[in-house]
Amino acid sequence: MLFKEDKVARAEAMAVRNNVGWYRWQHDLVSITGPDAGKYLDYICVNDIAGAGVGVSKYTTILNDEGKVVDDTIVTNLETEYWVSTLYAPRFAKWFEKKSVGYDVQMKELTYEIDMYAVQGPNSLSYMNAILKNPIDELKRFRMEDNEIDGIKVKIHRSGFTGENGYEIYCPIEETKKIEEVLRNNEKAFDAKELRTLEVYVRSLPIEKGFALRQDMYGLSPYECGLGWSVKLDKEFNGKEALLAYKEKGHEYKLVGIELDPERESYEDIAQNEIVYHKGVPCGVVRQMIYGYTVDKNIGFAIVEKRFSENGTELTAGTNNAKITVCDKVFIK
Repeated sequence: MLFKEDKVARAEAMAVRNNVGWYRWQHDLVSITGPDAGKYLDYICVNDIAGAGVGVSKYTTILNDEGKVVDDTIVTNLETEYWVSTLYAPRFAKWFEKKSVGYDVQMKELTYEIDMYAVQGPNSLSYMNAILKNPIDELKRFRMEDNEIDGIKVKIHRSGFTGENGYEIYCPIEETKKIEEVLRNNEKAFDAKELRTLEVYVRSLPIEKGFALRQDMYGLSPYECGLGWSVKLDKEFNGKEALLAYKEKGHEYKLVGIELDPERESYEDIAQNEIVYHKGVPCGVVRQMIYGYTVDKNIGFAIVEKRFSENGTELTAGTNNAKITVCDKVFIK
């Protein structure tokens, strides 16, 4: 568990917010190929996948038949294949087997063939240009293109999970140590820092920017998660009918930001899935709680009944009745 006194974690977080930091963190990666690849992905994803140009990525959720989120992914069109970045490739494989009937598509997991490094922060572009064969000044957000690092062919994706400008380096798994060496050898020139604290780059930094994990959204509709912008209702997708019916009825819950009472020393009394109460009556569940080093307070996400989702609503969580306050789930704009 993280506490605000953790100097190493704070230094890592500040490197990304104020300069540049890098870390190795490969998501599970799946390749979808075949004549119906775009058509298939367009059906299982709420966003417009078939309309994405070559090299373009789309963030999207995947819904079950009841219109609830079962996964959130980034899908990239690489012309001859689509890459699906997910934390749960085995579950995606089961979903693929179930939902690919009637489509001429094939799936292959690439997780153990391709590695990924993230370079994040305001000075990430300068850092990347120093190690790449070709400069990437013109690379737009959510775009992927080929490049080289020290003679190694890589794919560069302008994206990340920190809320700062950043890039992802995809390389063959057998070249990962060489890429890591290049990244480490260039730290001093840019005063860059390698992030080693998983909780910083998976939870603390993302939560500050309102980035939720799949586990935070699971079982909710995209609208309850604040992801209505990604739902393209002008096309068909799995779970659409149920989602529309649910939307018409009115949503029961909402994913919200929460702040812990500042008088508490840490978030150790509030664990994932702790019950949230309003005047002693259960009204939701905590999804995450972590220390945000940029905002200097304990923050997180919770799912609460919609009537208790207004900013400023005071609630309690856990067996120790820790005081929490509902707030915008984007803590840093």
